[in-house]
This record gives sequence, structure tokens and C-alpha cells, in this order.
Amino acid sequence: MRFARVAVVIIVGAWMLGTLPPELSCIATACPDNGLSVNYDGVVTDAEDGSPAAKAGLVPGDRAAVPIPHDLYRDPPVPITFAIVRNGGRRTVHVGTELSTFDTTDKVRLAVLTASYLVFLLVGSAVLLLRPSAMTWTFYGYCVLHRFGDLGFYWPDSGAFYWTNYIALATLGGALCGLVTMFALLFPNDRIDAWRRPLYAIAIALTLMFPLAWAALFVRLGVWGLPSEAFFNRLVFLTSVVYAGAAAIFIATLVTSSGDERHRLRWILVFPLVLILRVVAIEMPHYLPEWYWVVPTALGVCVPLAVAYAIVRRRVFDIEFAISRALIYGALTSIIAGSFLLIDWFMSEQFSQSKLTLTAEIVVALALGSSLNMLHRNVDRFVDGTFFRKRHAAERRIEKAAAAILRAESHDVVDRFLAHEPVEAFELTSAVLYHRDASGEATFRREAPVGSGAIAARELTHDDPLVLHLLAEGEPVRLADVAWTSQELPAAGNAVLAMPVLLRDELMTIALYGPHRTGADIDPDEVRSLSRLVANAGAAYDHIEARALRHEVERLKRELDAMRV
Repeated sequence: MRFARVAVVIIVGAWMLGTLPPELSCIATACPDNGLSVNYDGVVTDAEDGSPAAKAGLVPGDRAAVPIPHDLYRDPPVPITFAIVRNGGRRTVHVGTELSTFDTTDKVRLAVLTASYLVFLLVGSAVLLLRPSAMTWTFYGYCVLHRFGDLGFYWPDSGAFYWTNYIALATLGGALCGLVTMFALLFPNDRIDAWRRPLYAIAIALTLMFPLAWAALFVRLGVWGLPSEAFFNRLVFLTSVVYAGAAAIFIATLVTSSGDERHRLRWILVFPLVLILRVVAIEMPHYLPEWYWVVPTALGVCVPLAVAYAIVRRRVFDIEFAISRALIYGALTSIIAGSFLLIDWFMSEQFSQSKLTLTAEIVVALALGSSLNMLHRNVDRFVDGTFFRKRHAAERRIEKAAAAILRAESHDVVDRFLAHEPVEAFELTSAVLYHRDASGEATFRREAPVGSGAIAARELTHDDPLVLHLLAEGEPVRLADVAWTSQELPAAGNAVLAMPVLLRDELMTIALYGPHRTGADIDPDEVRSLSRLVANAGAAYDHIEARALRHEVERLKRELDAMRV
């Protein structure tokens, strides 16, 4: 089954991507055009000034005589001779083609639409391969067939190849509205229950009926050459109604969700928003400004990302962390590239006749390489301190707690630092500590639970997979990576991270932390901050134990001295 799934993804991907280059070539080179626009009744809606269509004498309102030649709808157009009807008269016209270059707006639009489709195809394929299910299959179908609505099909050579692909994509593309409705009903748990069950049966029927309806349209138009504009408009209207229904289902899913699930699903709102914007564009194209297409296209790129964000990961990542890293590495790249560009410009301007430019660039490369860690640290501090102050303040609070914990004089104080500070600073749902049993048993008993989602398991044995992972690795462990033998611990409290507190290389305490209250996972920067806190906690426990032993030794010495007297 897996082989079949991978084969489908590869074959479909090769088909979709392999037929894109001819259309993309129009960004760089001139392509055939005739300046003619015709609706599905064969009526001329536009003949651009100076174009072959205008030179042939065509004007808006002219109508192709039945049977309407299907080559009127070929992309790119080919030279064509056909009969037109005007004011009750009939005459034959020949419309040739000429090479035409896209203007800047059309080039940008084609590039953006292609990039958007690539995101859909790649993310849809990845989601299907990572989480195969009925839900991800419907989403994958939507991502693949999304191409025709935005990019159509363009092939300058074989007419048979063009029409085979055009009709296949256009017919299958009719299933888009049904597929997105099926996905909306299955999302996010791949289950159909309650009110969704009858709607799902309707969505399946629509997914089968709409392609048949579009196939009927192309038979009417392409085989029989019959006027089909009214048929087309009815199909478009019904498609818009189904899209609007799918948007309503997404919103209902989000409204009825709660807790962590709502935080995980909230970004899916971009999907119904894009669907509604597309419905507006379909139903009211003549009332919208030219720039309107940018809005659904730009937001559309977010759709596959939002879906992957919601269903692929067990825990959602912190979007601020992703943005922060992007800004930091973007700034580092800009600084390094800018330094070389500045040096190259300065040296070429001032010392154009010498060979000092290469020497200067080598010196700068060595200097940047040796100071890269310091540069990264400073840029990180500047970005977080400037754009993500709350996040920066939380990390600073943990740093201060890590320094203060070394001065603690009791286990209770250290426990409060370990449990309470991360929960309050990073706004986590819960934290709990497991201390090694003082009696010497290889058991860790629960202490200091904090938060509404505190872990319920009362103890962990030495043979527990989590304990074994921490003993083997001696560093933080994601609970999602642990092969549990018992369902008790992960099911209670939803912990996501375990931190080992080591005392002279022995595991003395385990700190478990839940996710952020927003549902986001604990990110790598926060793990590093917690690691410093936990390491200092081990030193503090060691200090407290050493002081207790010292006091015990002094007490015994006093008792011994008293016995000697």
C-alpha cells in the first residue's frame, strides 16, 4: 500500500510539474497570441487593438457560427479559420497568431501563481505520505487539482496531447468543491459522526457528479460545438455554493473545538477565508479591482501550511520561534553578503588597479568566521529584544532564576524554581518533578505538581522507558520520542518535555513540562534556557546535600567529643 501511495505521488507530481515549463517559458520569451477572447457561446468578448483578431475585423459581439470550433479555446492559440455571425450576416474570417511578450504584471502573476501551486503540491504530497488517511487523500486531491483553476493548461505543440490533458484536468478539477467539502467534514480527526455523516454522503455524491457535469459541458462544446455559456454559469454558481458550504463547515469545526485543539486549529481559518474570497472573485469578476487577485493568491499559500500545521504534528510549533529564526538568519546573511559587497565596491572604486580586493575579502571572511558565534548571539539578542520582547523577557527571567537557584538553601526552594518559574515565564500548562526515592529504591516519586494539566502518574520505576532514555542520553527528551509501555503517563497531563537533574552523574530528579497554553510545543531556545536552569538545580541539590552532610559530621563530632569528656 505504501509503495502504491508513493508511486501515485511520484507519477502525479511528474505529470503536474512536467507540463508546467512551456507556460513558464512565457515569462522570459515571447509566446503566440491572437488577442481574442471568446465565451462559451462563441461570442467575442474582446479583440485587442492591433492584434491578429482585430486585424481580421473581429469586434466584441461577433459570434462564432455553430458548430463552434474548439480551437477557439486553445492555449496558446493556433491559426484558425471559422465562420462568424454579425447582424444576421455570416462571413468567414482567418485569425492568425503573433509572438507577444507578457507585461510585468502578467509575468509577476504567473510566477506567483506557479509558486503558490508548487507549495500546494509539495505540502499536499508530504502530508499524504506522512499521515495517510481518507482526510489527507482528499486534501492531496484538492492540492493537485488546484492547478487548473489558477494556471489552466498550456501546451504549444501536439493538439492531441493538449486536449487530452486539458479535458482531463478540467473534468477532474470539477471535483475540487466536493473534495474540499469532504476534507472539511473529516478535518481534523479523520472521523465522521453526528451531523457530518449525511453531509459526507452528499459531498461524495458531489465529488462524483461535478466531474460528470463538466465532462458534459466539454462534450457539448468540444464535440458538438453547441453554445454552452448558460450551462457553464450554472455549474460555476453551484460550485460557488458548495465552496461556501465548505467554508461554513470549517468555521463550525473551529467554533465547536476547545482547549488545546482550538489553539492547534485556529490557523485553519485561512482556508474558509480563501474559499470565500474565491467565490467573490468567481461571482463578481467585473466589480473587483485589478489587484484583487493578489489577496486570495497570497493567502492561498498559507492554506497547505495551515493544514500541515494542524494535522501533521502531535504538537504545534511556536510560530514566533519560526519567524524569529527567519529574521535572525536573514539578518546574518544580509550582514555577511553586505560586507563582501561593500568591500568589493570600495576596493574596486579606490584600488581598481591593484589586487587588494581578493586579499581584503579573505581577511573579512576569516574575521567573520572567527566571530560568527558572537555575531549570531548579538543578532539573536537584538531580534528577540526588539521584535519579541515578551519572549526575550521570559528567557531573561529563566536566566536570572538559573543564577538565583544556586543560592537556595533547601530542596523546597529548588523545587519551586524548577516547577513554578518555567510555567510562569513561558506560560506552560503544567510542570511536575519526580524525585528519586530517599530509601534507596530505584523509584521516582511525584512532587510539586504545578498547573491544571499536572501529570497524574504517582511514580516512575527504573525500568520505565522515560527513565531509561534519560539515563542513556543525559539530556532533555521529547516525550513524543519515547516508546511507552504504559499509556498512563502521556495520556495524563499532556507533558511534552522531560529534563534530567543530575547529581554527580546520577539521575536524582526528573522535571516534566507541558506545552504552552497556546498549544505550541517548547521550542529549542526555550529548551536551552531550561537546560541551564536544570543544570544549576543539580548543583544546588549537590550544595544542599553537601552542607547537610557537613552539619551531620559536625554533630557527630560534637557527640563524640561529649562522650570523651
